[in-house]
Amino acid sequence: MEKILVTTDQSDNSKAAIRYAIKLAEARNAELVVLHVYHLLKPFKWSEHQYEQYTQTFKDKTIAELSAFIKAVYNGMDEPKINYKLALYDHVDVTDGIAEYARAHQCSYICISTRGAGAVEKLFGTHTSGLISRSEVPVLCIPSTCHLKDLNHILYATDMTDYKNELEKIVDFARPLHASVEMMHVSYLYEFVFDKQLMEASLKKQVNYTVSIHNRKRDITNALLEDIDAAVKLSRPSLLVLFTHHSRSVFDKLLFDSNAEKYSFYGKVPLLTFNKRPGK
Repeated sequence: MEKILVTTDQSDNSKAAIRYAIKLAEARNAELVVLHVYHLLKPFKWSEHQYEQYTQTFKDKTIAELSAFIKAVYNGMDEPKINYKLALYDHVDVTDGIAEYARAHQCSYICISTRGAGAVEKLFGTHTSGLISRSEVPVLCIPSTCHLKDLNHILYATDMTDYKNELEKIVDFARPLHASVEMMHVSYLYEFVFDKQLMEASLKKQVNYTVSIHNRKRDITNALLEDIDAAVKLSRPSLLVLFTHHSRSVFDKLLFDSNAEKYSFYGKVPLLTFNKRPGK
């Protein structure tokens, strides 16, 4: 059975990702795993027995609090209660702990809330940006201000280097949701622009799914983020998809562009990232 992992620190900001994960797990008939990563330091003077007792007390208390927290989220939703389990994982680094748990337990997606504060760095924060760059499991970044809506339209931004393989992953995500898929490429003036109708017909045969094409000319007076922002405003997707490359990703270029801090549209649109490692 497919597993959707959502991580929480039991804060109000994390509720958006939990609500999103509940809806996604229900749509995909998946098991929901609610994860809390913790780490307890052992006082030098404590015996192993004292430390084990303290750890068990902490875990029992945290599970009880986590259970009440999730029930409260459910009570505020008009969604059927699905099977879920609570998990605690001990790791000195929260980001690595989440990625490690997701990989070890063969989770299909990781959901995490982001705190939109206007700047891209503030929006994604250390845990989220760390997961995007390091996790082998796809990461769903859900803005804490995101209102729960039907996931019915996916915008996939591509540099066209490996779009066939990437589309297979996107279609796998979209098909159970019956979501439409739009592939968008921002091209430079010297790049060849493919025929929209021919490309759409070809893609439908290749991935057995309807994919619409959005060609957009690159405006070199803009940051790349501005061009994608314009496409997002036009398309009005319920989810934006990016593939991050091991060496130099589209996301890296957006994140570290000198003008990127001026834009905050990611704070309004959930983002799904796939980490594209060499050989994958």
